[in-house]
Amino acid sequence: VGGEGGGRDLVRPAADDMFRLGTSEAVREAVTQRRTVREFTDEPVDPAAVRRAVAAAVTAPAPHHTTPWRFVLVESQAARVALLDAMREAWVTDLRADGKSEESIAKRVRRGDVLRNAPCLVVPCMVMDGSHTYGDARRDAAEREMFVVATGAGVQNFLVALAGERLGSAWVSSTMFCRDVVREVLR
Repeated sequence: VGGEGGGRDLVRPAADDMFRLGTSEAVREAVTQRRTVREFTDEPVDPAAVRRAVAAAVTAPAPHHTTPWRFVLVESQAARVALLDAMREAWVTDLRADGKSEESIAKRVRRGDVLRNAPCLVVPCMVMDGSHTYGDARRDAAEREMFVVATGAGVQNFLVALAGERLGSAWVSSTMFCRDVVREVLR
């Protein structure tokens, strides 16, 4: 009180601020608060929060200084419906080929409706840009596995960051079973 200086003098440099990232308990809580949501509210999602979550996602470790992931935000309702309809059709085709009954197929396909009611749809994709080719099956398979693991780490970062934003999420792996359909619909 009554001294010289301003507010800037009261701000600690980041290196000296023991609480700039919160407590270790808060960080652990963000990780453990991540849950799979099976029903979303109709509250709008702040696009900036999703972008912050993507920014956190891409800090995951990756091989060879690459970025083996892309996070595709499917913004238009028409694109979302087209993607989800095409994925459903591919899934039904696979289930019929497996000999599943129409009743069983309808039950399984209904589980994917969580995506139709989500206020935001983000599709994580793995890309092999920057991967190495060794010329033998064992090492080439290990290279791909490294990229798969890195992409999984990116997805986990994304989901935890959404939890830190107090947003629910549901990771549904359906896109992995119909990659060609997803590529075609999303171009």
